[in-house]
Amino acid sequence: MKTNLSVIAAAMILVVGTSTAMAQSAEELLYDGRNTENVTTYGMGYDLKRYSPLKQINTTNVKRLVPVWNATLSNLLGEQAQPLVYNGVMYVTNAAWTFAIDVATGRQIWRTEVGYDPDTPRVVCCGVSNKGPAIYNGKLFRTTLDAHVVALDMKTGKQVWKEKFAEWKEGYSGIVAPLVANGLRRRRRRRIQSKTSWPAPARRWTTVCAAT
Repeated sequence: MKTNLSVIAAAMILVVGTSTAMAQSAEELLYDGRNTENVTTYGMGYDLKRYSPLKQINTTNVKRLVPVWNATLSNLLGEQAQPLVYNGVMYVTNAAWTFAIDVATGRQIWRTEVGYDPDTPRVVCCGVSNKGPAIYNGKLFRTTLDAHVVALDMKTGKQVWKEKFAEWKEGYSGIVAPLVANGLRRRRRRRIQSKTSWPAPARRWTTVCAAT
């Protein structure tokens, strides 16, 4: 019987270097959640509690919330990403696109297509989706369905670099939201093999490499 291979990336940490005056600092990432103007990490902090100290919206007034603007994400599939917000700009990802949106007006600042082989969804697991980006030092980092990590310029959306970390034809994919820490870029991957049923036994391992 033919073996079906599926993969989900579980975690990835990017190496960070020295910051510049116009960029996100390691301190801003470390204390995410305390500065309520920005959301700089997936989970709103390295503890992933997704907690905000804001009190303007509470159980008594939440029912009065109404839409102010809406924006299309040009995607017919599911949206699972947690947006990040920095200096009035929201950064959103899905499997097909990366967006920068003005939080005050909903105006699209830029949109960058991911681009992957159309056969990729046939061999990877867990849906055609993306969990969100990471930001640091003027760059946005994201994973792709065909097992790459991409860095984009936060101002323009232009690609700075792209790195392949596995072979999607062997069942590997990248949907995880990266985390940035002062250390090594660590990619934790899970490879699942199943002949007859789901869930299947999984093997996990971590690869480490430098990044700039």
